[in-house]
Amino acid sequence: MSTAGQSAWWQRFDHAMTCCNRNRNRNRNTGTGYGSSTEMRTIIRLVATCLLLALLPVANAAEPSTVLITGANRGLGFAFAQQYAARGWNVIATARNPEAAMALRELADKTGRVRIERLDATDPASVDNLGNRLGGIPIDLLLNNVGMLGTEPEQQLGSIDPTKFDTYMRVNALSTLLVSQRLLANVKASRQKKIAGMSAAVASFAAYPRTHHGLYYYKASKVALNMIMRNLALDTEPDGVTVVVLSPGVVNTYGVPMDERMRGMVDIDTSIAGMIKVLDDVKPADTGKWYRYTGEVIDW
Repeated sequence: MSTAGQSAWWQRFDHAMTCCNRNRNRNRNTGTGYGSSTEMRTIIRLVATCLLLALLPVANAAEPSTVLITGANRGLGFAFAQQYAARGWNVIATARNPEAAMALRELADKTGRVRIERLDATDPASVDNLGNRLGGIPIDLLLNNVGMLGTEPEQQLGSIDPTKFDTYMRVNALSTLLVSQRLLANVKASRQKKIAGMSAAVASFAAYPRTHHGLYYYKASKVALNMIMRNLALDTEPDGVTVVVLSPGVVNTYGVPMDERMRGMVDIDTSIAGMIKVLDDVKPADTGKWYRYTGEVIDW
């Protein structure tokens, strides 16, 4: 409750108590009864109003927050869904093929907090259909998790395929823009108003690992994602929306192939817990920043 609301609450409460005391004194002095029926009804209404106002903050605090996670059928997305459901959030989890998302369906049945929605985040029609189905539902956190890493050989110099390059750009960059644009009204209608995108340290010009060659499609698409998120932060800042980019580290998930350079992979639970803490802590003043799962800010 705001300070002004608290002041009004106490004013009404004091007035009700004054009326009660006045009538109690009248009863003692005159023996004519507690007071008029009109005055009694006024007192009852005032006291009831005060009690309702006192309960409102409790009711609001009990309302769970809502997170929408794209690509939630496996890997990081599924781990996010598990953790947010365990925290008592309402989880809207998307998958291209919900029928095949068995683990996600089991999570929904077990927790009762997961709503599974069909979404191909690279298809404007699919994104628009999702927006229509979610019309009027506030989304506190829009977590754009859809992405692909692929394999090293197809992304080496000398093997570049324009069609594959386009696929990476659509999955890793355009999908986040399409979904964020369509669901922006839902985010604005929420209490927390947060949007996050999933990037990688190899997309940083400042922190670029000089020994890591190749991955042309992946790196270029993540750089594009970073610029999309920076622009989104600028455009939504006047509305109080907090837009951030996350880097989960090199996590051993279904979507990440193992090779000799990935021996130092971070545990998925550690990565998810760290990113959730970042998302809990960020405020509107942090919009446009890029965070490692450790909470460290990454230079662009």
